[in-house]
Amino acid sequence: MKKELIIIIVLSFFVCVLGFAGETPKLHNPKTLILSGKITDLNNNESLAGVKIECTDCSKTIYSDLNGNFFVYLEITSNNNTTIEFSQIGYSSKTYSLKDLQSNSGNLSINLSSE
Repeated sequence: MKKELIIIIVLSFFVCVLGFAGETPKLHNPKTLILSGKITDLNNNESLAGVKIECTDCSKTIYSDLNGNFFVYLEITSNNNTTIEFSQIGYSSKTYSLKDLQSNSGNLSINLSSE
C-alpha cells in the first residue's frame, strides 16, 4: 500500500510538471493602445493616402486609407522607447513618442509638410 501511494504521488508530480511544460512565462505585461485619426498635408489641408505608420517597439506597420484616416491597435511592451513614425515619399516624416500620443489617442490630427 505504501509503495502504491509513493508511485501515485510521483506520477502525479510528473503529470503536473508535464502539464505546465508548454506554458511560457510572461516576462512583461503588454499594454494595449488604440490610435486613430487623420493625416493631412500641412500646406493645403488635403488628406494624405498611403502614409506609412510604424511603431518601433511593437513591430507593426500600417498605412492610412484613401481619406487619410488610420486606425491601429498596438500591443506595447514598454513605454520608455516606443515611438510612432508617420512618413510618406515627398513629405518630411514625423516621429512622436508614445507619451505624446496617449493623451489624445482616439482623435489624432497629423500634419505632414512637403519637402
